[in-house]
Amino acid sequence: MTLDLSVYLVTEPMVGLPEVVSAAVTGGVDLVQLRDKTATSRELAGAAIRLRALTSARGVPLVVNDDMEAARVADGIHVGADDLTPAEARATLGPRAVVGWSINGVDQLDDVEGLAACTYVAVSPVWATGTKPDHQPPLGLDGLRAVVEAVAGRCPVVGIGGIDGTNAAEVVRAGAEGVAVVSAICRAEDPAEATRSLRSAVEQGRWQR
Repeated sequence: MTLDLSVYLVTEPMVGLPEVVSAAVTGGVDLVQLRDKTATSRELAGAAIRLRALTSARGVPLVVNDDMEAARVADGIHVGADDLTPAEARATLGPRAVVGWSINGVDQLDDVEGLAACTYVAVSPVWATGTKPDHQPPLGLDGLRAVVEAVAGRCPVVGIGGIDGTNAAEVVRAGAEGVAVVSAICRAEDPAEATRSLRSAVEQGRWQR
């Protein structure tokens, strides 16, 4: 599966999440990840069904973070280094599913089977972020470039962590196809306009490569 990954929204638990997701989709977000580490599989599945009704109408895939049962009612799953492997996810969800993988370092890409199972990989984190206080040490733009080089075009790479409209272009200039964000959209006064601003920054970064 080939996706446009210019702007990728990762959600956080919040009041009014459906409204935020709807606004982000209106603004042009390309992929939505439902992420809530406090929810049960049943709660996540219910939320995924509700959000997918919003996203699928606009052709935007919805993936679920690290929960295979909930992922079955979405368009796929995103897994981390300590979760089930991308190959396991692909084997369970099938060839049409979106499978994303968080990359915390180039050594992780030694799992050739895992990389082959991915629709995309997300370099995490590029910069420090308060959204996920327990994150791995930031890789920075040099680390992002190293992952892009190691992946060598086998699947798209996005950057996540500390990214907003002020630095998204830098991430794309470093080789990423796009940016994944949480607070830059979820905590924006106008999520649709924040999404449009991010898309503009991504396009600027592509022109400046």
